[in-house]
Amino acid sequence: MLATLGSEAFDDPDWIYEPKYDGYRTLALCDGQGSVQLYSRNLLSFDEVYAPIREQLEAISYPCLLDGEVVVENSKGSSDFQLLQQYNKTRKGDLKYYIFDILSLDGRDLIHLTLLQRKELLEKLLSKQKLKDVIYSAHIEEHGIRYLREAARKGWEGIMAKRADSIYQTDRRSKDWIKLKITQEEEAVIGGFTMPQGARIHFGSLLLGTYAPDGQLIYTGNCGTGFNDEALRELFDKFQPLLTDQSPFANDVKRPAGKVQWLKPKLVCQVKFTEWTDENSMRHPVYMGLRIDKKPKEVIREKPTDMKKVTSTATKKMPVKAAVKSAKALAKKAPKAPAKSAAKAKPSAKGKDTEPGPAAHKDSKATEVKVGRAILKLTNAQKLYWPEEGITKGEMVQYYSDIAPMILPYLKDRPQSLHRFPNGIHGPSFYQKDQDTAMIPDWLHSEKVYSESNKEEIDYLICNDRETLMYMANLGCIEIHPWNSRMGHLDNPDWLVIDLDPDDNKFAEVVEVSKATKKVFDQLGMDCYAKTSGATGIHIFAPLGAKYEYEVSRNFAQLVARQVHSLVPDTTSLERQPRNRKGKIYIDYLQNSKGQTLAAPYSLRPRPGATVSTPLDWSEVNNKLDPRNFTIKNILKRLEKKGDLWKGVLAKGNDLKKALKILESLQ
Repeated sequence: MLATLGSEAFDDPDWIYEPKYDGYRTLALCDGQGSVQLYSRNLLSFDEVYAPIREQLEAISYPCLLDGEVVVENSKGSSDFQLLQQYNKTRKGDLKYYIFDILSLDGRDLIHLTLLQRKELLEKLLSKQKLKDVIYSAHIEEHGIRYLREAARKGWEGIMAKRADSIYQTDRRSKDWIKLKITQEEEAVIGGFTMPQGARIHFGSLLLGTYAPDGQLIYTGNCGTGFNDEALRELFDKFQPLLTDQSPFANDVKRPAGKVQWLKPKLVCQVKFTEWTDENSMRHPVYMGLRIDKKPKEVIREKPTDMKKVTSTATKKMPVKAAVKSAKALAKKAPKAPAKSAAKAKPSAKGKDTEPGPAAHKDSKATEVKVGRAILKLTNAQKLYWPEEGITKGEMVQYYSDIAPMILPYLKDRPQSLHRFPNGIHGPSFYQKDQDTAMIPDWLHSEKVYSESNKEEIDYLICNDRETLMYMANLGCIEIHPWNSRMGHLDNPDWLVIDLDPDDNKFAEVVEVSKATKKVFDQLGMDCYAKTSGATGIHIFAPLGAKYEYEVSRNFAQLVARQVHSLVPDTTSLERQPRNRKGKIYIDYLQNSKGQTLAAPYSLRPRPGATVSTPLDWSEVNNKLDPRNFTIKNILKRLEKKGDLWKGVLAKGNDLKKALKILESLQ
């Protein structure tokens, strides 16, 4: 399925928006038994060229056909088409496969399902695998103008707009998918070159064209920049079998200086340029690389579609150029986050020309609520988030308002990874870390944290008060995911985590392993606290009081995990890959890494029943324990009786040096 070029960004509740990736469109055919084939758009094999991706996809245990884009990201975390071109030789950059669609699964054809239904199945499939460089392409709903601004600020190629209820139209360019480009990039057919002049070797410039609907190749300009010596040599070698005396262009060619050599129109390249001239030529084109995945006859100059004919229900439109200009203006006006202080929120900046956050967009069903110092616009309160239980988004927001005194101590000063479910537990979800500070309300507080993986600073939301917690819930954050460490000592976690992650095990076996974990901590003289995950597992936390760095915490957690495994080897595993666990409970100690998150205590979970991740007294960890008994409907009554059982997690913390000596004596 191919997209149509659009002229305007738009807001529309019936559409979703994804990043536009600057790479090669790639289909992945997985047989579910370790065999994977990768294909380009024109069915060239990518098996060897992108072998690292193919090898990771071999872990998928269900037959499926996936649709996505292979990119190479540079040191800034941005996709770089020229690095992708050179990857087979240089292996430079980070090779990634972003998957945005699934066409079949376990023998079932999915193309007649709606886009959101397909993406929900895709997200569930990929979430089971946890593949490093194979990534689910997340999306947002409704707010395309804001998303395009964000894309411009981040230096993306553009965004994709897709009709949420559209089916997959094979081998067809559809107006149900719209591409909105920030940078001017086009494919072009190489129809000739000029002889080199001066110090240039091999050739001077390329003569480029695109096909008209009637099949004629139309000249669109010359490209003489973007080449290094290697590219000049490689292209020149590819030209030799294509030399011809006849011009392939149907129209007149603006003759550059020097002799022209015509070529048979067999090669496609990608160029970026500033604009189209009145003579329908590309101004200042720059060569980026060859497109081995495109056939020359497919290279037709696209003219932007009239969006009025596509988005009849759109509430707002903005030309792409205007949206990009707006993004740059907003970026200059964006308030700066405080350098170190995490305890105080940003002061209100009335009169600032900033865009409201997602919850503040016009909504006929929005309700304004004053919470503390903030005015919240709560949207879609009647939308069912747990349909089977009849629980609405409004009830979820109210729950977080009520639970705020209990949950906030475990969120205070911690960067938040927002796990958003815009359409409830049965809809697709995505994680959001980076906050666009030009777009969110002024009273929200964010902190910049440098990301090693992205090679850039990320603006994390900090949740220190009830109003921020309710704002997060209004964004569809069913579950709350704080860091294990706080601003001021981000490299030092406040607790050590053992995450018991079952496969298809009975919960009684999870209880058995929890008791074994408690036994190990008792032997080491360490305090530890248990809570239900809210799903099928149990989380066990040992307080550290921010006295040790993450590496120390993780290494010690690994030693604990080994001890636990030695006590219950028949039901546990330390294997990270699910296929190697053979139905055993995974003792996950890798959550003790910087930036890793787990559901906070008292967090709701996107599970049937609206379960809550609930702190436990160790006496409750027995064969009668059932995580499904702790829900949004009864957790507040439980807290009235038992209070907060997890206060000790925030205490002074255990002495790992002392515990390590005891552990050595047990070996």
